[in-house]
Amino acid sequence: MKNINLFVYGSLRENFFNYDKYLKGKVEKIFPAKLEDMNLYHMPYKGYPAITKGEDVVCGEIMVINESNYEETVKAMDKMEGFISDNNPENEYHKVILEVENLLTNEKEKCFVYFYNKERDMIFEEESVYIPHGDWKEYMLNK
Repeated sequence: MKNINLFVYGSLRENFFNYDKYLKGKVEKIFPAKLEDMNLYHMPYKGYPAITKGEDVVCGEIMVINESNYEETVKAMDKMEGFISDNNPENEYHKVILEVENLLTNEKEKCFVYFYNKERDMIFEEESVYIPHGDWKEYMLNK
């Protein structure tokens, strides 16, 4: 079975702190990408972003993880993202497979995406910052 690539939109993007910690040296290729029908938020009380279903386009990158590191890398990222198991109400982020557009090829591919479980976060609605342009990297660099 072919490994499923990962779409990242926040601290796992290249040159950010969690990329260096979890992905650096374990990625074969990185492609600019976008995910449609989502809304992007920054959670200042946590220091990282969240996506939820919505109408916007979220900018990010498709990470092609090296075959030899795939299982251990995905396991480490699941732990970092608070992903316990499919549809578990205790997940901080649910891991789902969504169609993501590779901006170099203009082709869509199925990727793992960590999608925020805001039902678990009592202050999300009041405290999170909506990012209408959909680019957390730009938001963080210009804040």
